[in-house]
Amino acid sequence: MVALHPTVVVSGATGAIGSATAAVLARRGARVIVLSRPSDRLNALVDRLGGDDNRISSVPVDLSSMSSVRAGAREINRAGGHIDALLNVAAVFLRDYNKTSDGFELMLATNYFGPFLLTNLLRDRLVGGGRVITVAAPSNTRIDMERLFAKKRFDALHTFGATKALDLMFTFELARRAKRWDVMSNAFHPGLVRSELMREAARPIRFLAGLASGSAHRPAQDLVELAISPAHAGTTGWFFKGTRRIDPPKSAADEAVQAAIWQRTAELVEMEIGGF
Repeated sequence: MVALHPTVVVSGATGAIGSATAAVLARRGARVIVLSRPSDRLNALVDRLGGDDNRISSVPVDLSSMSSVRAGAREINRAGGHIDALLNVAAVFLRDYNKTSDGFELMLATNYFGPFLLTNLLRDRLVGGGRVITVAAPSNTRIDMERLFAKKRFDALHTFGATKALDLMFTFELARRAKRWDVMSNAFHPGLVRSELMREAARPIRFLAGLASGSAHRPAQDLVELAISPAHAGTTGWFFKGTRRIDPPKSAADEAVQAAIWQRTAELVEMEIGGF
């Protein structure tokens, strides 16, 4: 049974999809915890959605920093109560190589390592019917961790594609691991959406993406359906385009690779005992 006021955590909440999703959730009476880097935009979003009076709260989290992810997870966990859905929406695209204080390339940290760690740290709040939905894309980029850590081999489009493929593999491995806790895990492809995501991409890419992009409103509604609709209460291990199941690229469907990458990721983010 879905709670009258389900609790939903939304990362990347100041982006186009994240803010639109938070708005739909607020209209449907959910308790929404919005996550984003500390900024006036985050404060303005909470105010626009009605703040505490409308069950909206925020936790500042920089997903590129594992210490910030841990601090944010502690704050969410201290609040107690069940999390009905965790929506891993945040994503960045950067033209140039940037290294975080943890030693990770920044896109890799924000789009993959941060959500991986956050999800595992919130495990105990998700137990018993919680849903994890990770925004991904049908990327068939082959994963080579050594390349992703090598500055001299950095290619922005390759790294971004790799993070989306990693998000898919994370989703499917989590679906298997989380069954014992009755937690569901699915991936969601929103399609091309008008946003600031690709503002650092080459001009031809920005132009073509702009022509093909649509409003964030439709994917936000679909994401909310997957998050709180009773129709998807037991759904796990699926990849959705809208609310329709689609097949992931074969390169992201190898269970042995998924398990190996999960183990390597847990080591890299120094995940303490616990998690899925």
